[in-house]
Amino acid sequence: MKKFTLFILLLSFLSTDIFAQKEGIKFTQQNWNQVIIQAAKEDKIIFIDAYTDWCQPCKKMDKQVFPQKLIGDFYNKNFVNVKLNMEKGIGEELKKKYDVFFFPTFLFLTADGTIVHRIAGYQSVPKLLELGKTAVDPSKRLSAFEERFEKGDRDPKFLMQYTDVRKAAMDGTHNAIAEEYLATQEDWTTKENLKFIFKQVDDTDSKLFDYILENRAVFEKQFKTSKVAGKIENLIYQKVYDDQGNASLDELDRLFNKVYEPKVAEQASSRFKLNYFLEKKSSEKYAAEAVKYYENFPPRDPSELSDVAYNFYDLDVSDKKLLKKAVKWTKKAVKSDPSLFNYEAMAAVYYKLGKKRKARKAVNKAIDAAKKKKEDFSETQELLEKIKAM
Repeated sequence: MKKFTLFILLLSFLSTDIFAQKEGIKFTQQNWNQVIIQAAKEDKIIFIDAYTDWCQPCKKMDKQVFPQKLIGDFYNKNFVNVKLNMEKGIGEELKKKYDVFFFPTFLFLTADGTIVHRIAGYQSVPKLLELGKTAVDPSKRLSAFEERFEKGDRDPKFLMQYTDVRKAAMDGTHNAIAEEYLATQEDWTTKENLKFIFKQVDDTDSKLFDYILENRAVFEKQFKTSKVAGKIENLIYQKVYDDQGNASLDELDRLFNKVYEPKVAEQASSRFKLNYFLEKKSSEKYAAEAVKYYENFPPRDPSELSDVAYNFYDLDVSDKKLLKKAVKWTKKAVKSDPSLFNYEAMAAVYYKLGKKRKARKAVNKAIDAAKKKKEDFSETQELLEKIKAM
C-alpha cells in the first residue's frame, strides 16, 4: 500500500513538472528566416534568449523561470520566442551585430531586425514578466528612450532613467549617456550625483572613473574607504581579464600606475602577478616574480617565505639559481621559527636541488618538530620517502 502511494506521488510530481514545461515559454524550432517571416506575418516582436552552453545563469533561467505558466502565457501571446546559442550558427552573427557581451542577454527585435528593447543577466519570474510588458509598451521600451534622446531631449531626470536602461542592456553604451546627464549638472558632488557616478561607472577608461580617482576622498567620505577601494579594484580586474580567465599584465601595470602612487603600484602589480602565475601554474614565471617581489618587499613574518619556497617545490621549479634563493628564505624562516612547516619547506627545496643529505636532514628535523607538538606529519613522511629514493 505504501509503495503504491509512493508511486502515485512520484507520478504526480513528474506530471506536474511535465505540465509546467508545457505551460512555460514555447521556443520555436524554426530557422532564423522562418522566425522573421512569422514575426512579420503575425506583427509580433521576436524575443531572443541569447545564451551559451557554459552560462550557469542561462541554465537557471531554463530550469526555474521559462517553464512558469505566468511567463508562458504572456510571452507566447506577445512574442515569437527563440533560443539562440551565441557561439553557433546565426547566433554568432547576431552576437556581433547586436554587441552581445554578457549572458544571458534578452533581445526584443522587430521583424526588420530593429532592437526595441534589451537587457542582460538573470531575471526572476516577476522581472522577466515586467521586462516583457516593457518591451510591448512603445512608451517605455529602450527604443522610446533612444528616440527621445535623438530628438534632443536632455532633461536631467530623463537622462538618469535612460542611463539605467542603457546600463541594463550591457552593450557598453551607457557611459556616454551618463556623461550627457553630468553635463547638465553644475555640481557633481551632490549626494545624488555622487551616488549616480558610483553606480554607473563600469569602465576604467571613462570620465566617471577618472572623476572618482581625482575626488577619491569625497567618495570615501560618502561610501566608506573599503567600498571605494573594492570598486576600483573590481573595475581593474574586470578590465584586464578576458573571457578565458587570462590577464593582460601590461594593462594591469598601466591601471595600477593610474590608480596608485608608484611604489604602491609596483607592489600591488607584483603581488597580483605572483597569485596569477601560481593560479596558472607558470612555474618559472612565478619563481622569478617571487624573487623580485621579496627582494623589494621583505615580509614581516619570515614564514611567508617558506610558503613561497614550498610553492617552488609544488610547481616543479627547475631553475637552480631561483631554487637557491628559496633555500635562503627557508633558512630565515627556520631561524625565526623552527617549525614543522618551515623545515619541510627547506627539505622540499633541497630535494628539488638534488641535495639528498641536506634534504634528509631538514625533513628529519621537520618530523622531530611535529612529534614535539603532536602534529600530523603524514605528508612530511611522504616527502621523506621521495628523498630516500633519490
